[in-house]
Amino acid sequence: MVDTEYKQLVDLAAMAGKIMLENGAEIYRVEDTIRYILSVSGLETKQAFVLSTGLMISLGDPAIDAITVIRRVENRGTHLNAISKVNEISRDFYMGKLSLDEAYVQIKGLQANQYPSWLKDIAMIFVSAFFTGMFGGNAVDMVIAGGVGFLLAVWTWLTRGIRMHGMILDFIGSFLVSVSAAGFLRIPGVAGHLNLIIIGAIMVMVPG
Repeated sequence: MVDTEYKQLVDLAAMAGKIMLENGAEIYRVEDTIRYILSVSGLETKQAFVLSTGLMISLGDPAIDAITVIRRVENRGTHLNAISKVNEISRDFYMGKLSLDEAYVQIKGLQANQYPSWLKDIAMIFVSAFFTGMFGGNAVDMVIAGGVGFLLAVWTWLTRGIRMHGMILDFIGSFLVSVSAAGFLRIPGVAGHLNLIIIGAIMVMVPG
């Protein structure tokens, strides 16, 4: 490899790690994936330091100047399919089935093909209603679950720019689901199954 290829390799590893972090991968899996990608270089120093808010990658050898890249991760979510695709691409690259250019293009394509935020928010409404029905809820339960899903989507939109640990946001979101579901059932003339509504709405917050 020449210097430009080493830089491209580090960029590839950084993009792969960033996509995995943004979509809910465990830190140790992100570090493993980055190290597998960097190991193709055959250089002596291959380091990856990953936190929930960012990553740092270093590739070096006595024969070349060290290359260090830092990437900050501000948006977090859960999309296991994206993680699976990154793992598949990185595995094929490590095994020699993909060239550096091919792997780079495919990983870069994953960044561009992520679902837009507004589509995810709309899906919360229908997914909440669907799971409530799947778990045995009736039509009223599904309608209420859709309303709860709408409030959850609004909450997600309002907190998108807040830098807070995802677990805390999920806890508050779960509390919102429970309170809003109970509130809907207090409307005169409305009767439903509280547990099924809550379960259906919370399912949109479950990984995958």
